[in-house]
Amino acid sequence: MKEIDLLNEEYKEYKNCVDQVKDVNGKVIEYHDVVKDKDGEILLVGFGVNHHHKTKGLNANNEFNGRGGWLDVYPDGELEILGNVDFSSED
Repeated sequence: MKEIDLLNEEYKEYKNCVDQVKDVNGKVIEYHDVVKDKDGEILLVGFGVNHHHKTKGLNANNEFNGRGGWLDVYPDGELEILGNVDFSSED
C-alpha cells in the first residue's frame, strides 16, 4: 500500500479540503511531486491535516524558505511538475 493511501486511511474521518490542481501541462499534481512556481521557487507536495477542523489534503511546502500552504491556493497552471521523490531509476 502506498504511503498516501495509509495517510488517507489514518485520517479517513477527516474531510478532504483540497481540490485537485493541474500543472502548466495539464497533469494532475500528486503526493510527493516536486514542483516549481512561476517565480522559480521549488516546493514539495506533501500531506497535511488540520486537527481542529478535522480536514486533510495535499499541501505544497518549502521548509528552507518558509513558503507553503494547501495545494489549491495555487490555481491550475501556476505550478510545473519537475519530478516525484518516490521515483527511482530502478523502477
